[in-house]
Amino acid sequence: MKISGRVLELATVEAAINRAPGSVPSLVLHGDLGIGKSALLQAGVAYAQQRGNRVLSATGYEDESQLAFAGLHQLFAPVMPYLDRTEPFHQEVLRRVLRYEPGPRPERFAVSAASLALVQAVAADGPVLIAVEDAHWMDQETREVLLFIMLRLRPEGAVSAILAQPLLTAAERRTRGLTTLELGPLSDADSEGLLLDRCPDLPAGLRQRVLLEAAGNPLALTELPAVLAGAAGAPDLVPGRLPLRTRLETDYAAVVRALPDVTRLALLGIALDAEGRDRDTPQVGPAPHPPKLSHQELLDLEQLRLITDGSTPTAPRFRHPLVRSAIIGTALPDEVRAAHGELAAAYHGRPERRMWHLMASATEPDEEVAAEIERAAEQLGGRGGAARAVAALRRAADLSPATNDAVRRLQSAAGLAVDGGQAESAAALLARARIALGSHRPGARDQITRAALAFRFDGDLPGVRKTLFRLLNNGETFPERSDALWLLIMAVHYGQSPEDWSEVTRLVALHGDALDDDVRLLYRSIAGATDLAAGPGAVPEHLANTANLLPEDLTARRLVALSLAASRTDSLSEVRPFLRMLTDRESESGTVVYAVNGYLFSAQDRYLSGDWEAAESAIGHGLDLSIEHGLTVAAHDFRCLLGLIAAGQGDPETVRELSQAIEQWATPRGSGLHLAYSARNLALAALSQGDYETAYAQSARIGISTIGPAFTGIASWTLFDRVEAAVRTGRRDEATELIAVASTAGLADISPRLRMHMLAARALTAPDDEAVPLFHATLALRDVDRWPFETARVGLALGELHRRRHRPGDARPELRRAAGVFARIGATPWQQRAEQELRLAGVTIQTPFTSPHELLPPIELTAQQLEVARLAARDLSNKAIAERLFLSPRTVSAHLYRIFPKLGITSRSALRDALDVLTPAA
Repeated sequence: MKISGRVLELATVEAAINRAPGSVPSLVLHGDLGIGKSALLQAGVAYAQQRGNRVLSATGYEDESQLAFAGLHQLFAPVMPYLDRTEPFHQEVLRRVLRYEPGPRPERFAVSAASLALVQAVAADGPVLIAVEDAHWMDQETREVLLFIMLRLRPEGAVSAILAQPLLTAAERRTRGLTTLELGPLSDADSEGLLLDRCPDLPAGLRQRVLLEAAGNPLALTELPAVLAGAAGAPDLVPGRLPLRTRLETDYAAVVRALPDVTRLALLGIALDAEGRDRDTPQVGPAPHPPKLSHQELLDLEQLRLITDGSTPTAPRFRHPLVRSAIIGTALPDEVRAAHGELAAAYHGRPERRMWHLMASATEPDEEVAAEIERAAEQLGGRGGAARAVAALRRAADLSPATNDAVRRLQSAAGLAVDGGQAESAAALLARARIALGSHRPGARDQITRAALAFRFDGDLPGVRKTLFRLLNNGETFPERSDALWLLIMAVHYGQSPEDWSEVTRLVALHGDALDDDVRLLYRSIAGATDLAAGPGAVPEHLANTANLLPEDLTARRLVALSLAASRTDSLSEVRPFLRMLTDRESESGTVVYAVNGYLFSAQDRYLSGDWEAAESAIGHGLDLSIEHGLTVAAHDFRCLLGLIAAGQGDPETVRELSQAIEQWATPRGSGLHLAYSARNLALAALSQGDYETAYAQSARIGISTIGPAFTGIASWTLFDRVEAAVRTGRRDEATELIAVASTAGLADISPRLRMHMLAARALTAPDDEAVPLFHATLALRDVDRWPFETARVGLALGELHRRRHRPGDARPELRRAAGVFARIGATPWQQRAEQELRLAGVTIQTPFTSPHELLPPIELTAQQLEVARLAARDLSNKAIAERLFLSPRTVSAHLYRIFPKLGITSRSALRDALDVLTPAA
């Protein structure tokens, strides 16, 4: 295939396909519209095929960019028989994600790994080229898979990949590890050569005008001559200096307008069909019946250079994206609406797809159409499409003949806007609904949505409680009682008032028949209902009941209710797929307020499981999302968790700073939960420093009775801390009383972790001869290793007891295990405490401990941590380091928080000396 003026670029592409020494196995072609990216990619494909490469090709389309994994289906549909050569779990992942089999969507890493396995299976039969055109229009999920694969290609392997997409904007960032090849305009000589090759008979004057207008753009060089020649020999009549997009689109539009109406309207229907280009995409419901072109029409359109060779009657391949926009832009409004109406009929079995065509086809109020749009929008809003559902409900309101129906739909849109983190949009929709109501009372839905606005974005807990208590106690019944109680339960939970909770309990009983399962589960979780757990070591009831759930059942609110119940029963690790679904599906255009819950629960899960680095990462994502959308309550939730990690790591200054900010915000709003979290963090930080009086004073701020039965809220998390602080300060009687209250509340029945806390607390207050078997019983509980930090603290307490009883031989194994765990998770002050006990037990400490049985080698940092440390030692700011390493400043700060305790330093000025003795980890 001849490519004018691209000798070096073509050589680079061919070297990548050949996987020649010194070449790169993957390329990303960048360039302006019409600059020749597609031609170069097609030349690469032809070259690969000539050399016996199998080509896996796909094209991104704007209308499919929101269809998850549509691009992946294009790539893999021809090679699905190779899937049988991969591992069974890879087979299951790809069949589910491509909808060949039912089931929830797998996590992104699993999809990427399975895709790489399939490509490798194909490559076992010979070299493979992955070729993707218009990669910027690929759906996000497919782009992530492609990036995963391309970053793992090696020159000596059998796979290469080439992507073509437009130039990056200033706001976009290149992906490190990928080689980009930017195509610029052709030189004057190459431009003239291309024009002479394509149009040898073009008059000299017209040739100069084309060269001037094309400015080295190959597409303009090939398309403009016919347009200028058609201007009756008067090139001055053709507008000059127009943007290239406008010039080319105008050219295509002129050709489209000259088509017979029957052909033009068929093309219009195909252009408007978001799935018309790939009829093999797996679908739910009956397949649509798209407009079709005759074979003669295909030949005519190809001759007119509107479509390319290989087009089919139902899926013509437009020569350029501007052809499609020209087809739509030249159609009359009535023609566009009629075409949308036909597509709506074709998609009768696919409510969400049909919804968009109904919205575009309707011309006047129609209750039947508005109701159908409303139903589809509600389904969409519950499963990752809140932003689009808001727009759909707004359109449904426009199409509503009755004012009451329009108001209801506007208010529903406002509610989804709140859930989507769109405060301004929600307020505007509510205002529009009130204007439509005139002098009529707004009703329950309006009050609930305004309360949600006040809660999510302002943290006005007293106002929210007042509004919802009044609404639920006025004796009226209304359909949104579940929504009202969900919000009220959360507001009262944050307020931490036992009196308010008693009133919530009464209202739950009063409205019980009208409440959905999610609200009941939310209430039982916060109330500390012991029936959530199915007994020691068993799967909790709420998780066992998820086995029969279908994907459509897993709305954002259902996922949050299940995750909260899992949090209360310490079974978050068992709902990690739900947490990933919340964060992945809802973060961008979904219910953002629930997505941040997913990050919050994920951080809590990772903290408890000892992966504090992953917990910090989840906190960073969730905090950024909360700040971006103004979700102040959630933002302070994340700050509370940051403080908890800092307390465990022995960073009291950070804990104090965070607690000061939290309490300054929470005190005027009456958020007892945030104040309790702050006190918990300060108490743990004091314990880590051996300041037991401060720890006791801070933990005493939490109180014994919190929401629901005593010790089932935040107090249950602090039992072991509070008992230790009381015992260490000579308040053994108070510690015994705390244990009695916790026992009466049934704390040990809620989860195995809280059962561990109860036994360990009893051991702390028992006489020495009784304490030892209690500690052993605690450490022998099933699955206690799931909570390494807390288990290690129990082991440390047992080791300290053995050492005090002059039994160093019994103390050393417990202290070694504890020190090893503390070192692994980064709990530096606790590690130092265990090491000090070991010294007292007769062990010479030269290095930290890395495992329950062995001494650690010298402290090591990961490669990235070492690079951060070196740059920080050169006095670079966090922002400057972030720019150099392509990280966020928050990630740099998190790295330094972990690095300082590992090195036993407290400031950047000490980094230079500390780095001299470090070896980067492998």
